[in-house]
Amino acid sequence: MDTIYLDPLDDSRPSLTLIWMHGLGADGTDFENFREELEQFGGLNNVRLVLPTAPVRTISAMKLDMHAWYDLREETITNDPADQDIEGMDASIDLIQALIDKERAERPDTPIWLGGFSQGAAMALLAGFEQLQPLAGIIAFSGYVPAHPRFDEISDVARQTPVFMAHGTLDSVISIATAREGLEKLNKAGASVEFYDYPMMHEVCPDEVSDLADFIEAHQADESEQN
Repeated sequence: MDTIYLDPLDDSRPSLTLIWMHGLGADGTDFENFREELEQFGGLNNVRLVLPTAPVRTISAMKLDMHAWYDLREETITNDPADQDIEGMDASIDLIQALIDKERAERPDTPIWLGGFSQGAAMALLAGFEQLQPLAGIIAFSGYVPAHPRFDEISDVARQTPVFMAHGTLDSVISIATAREGLEKLNKAGASVEFYDYPMMHEVCPDEVSDLADFIEAHQADESEQN
């Protein structure tokens, strides 16, 4: 799997690692400027960014080949398990887990955050809730909770992992209603989720990045106090 590694903009203080998954049809370059945006809009400059690119798959709903974490069998998001590419999701969980394991082995003292946009957000939730060892947190931008058995029952580790979910109220690709359905599902399972919405479409806005930076800083501070 092709992966871009970007060092923190400021290496004078302890860093954190953010593994970020792109959306459908994009690739790892899609968020190459995310470090700069976190610094510009949120004052967060110690992020080491890991940007993997998903394999190329045939997307059934579009009859096109593109970078994707899993197949989409319907053009709209559904909660029908029969419409889900569970096998593809599980294969991508394994790819992301390999990245997490590599980061843990090489930087055992560096907190790991797992995040993504759109389909990448779905993968961040899937892989994040799969963990036996806690992550620092999970981030889901403009995504949704897929109909995968992983969310039927979540572990104590998953319940304790802070989750930042953000969505545009004007999103016509993945509706805010779909995002809120996922939020309700996670809340019922006992997950620790903070949900934010913004007057935007299927995109990223400065206020969202600022709120995320505040969320990360707050939880990093909490972690430091506990240690």
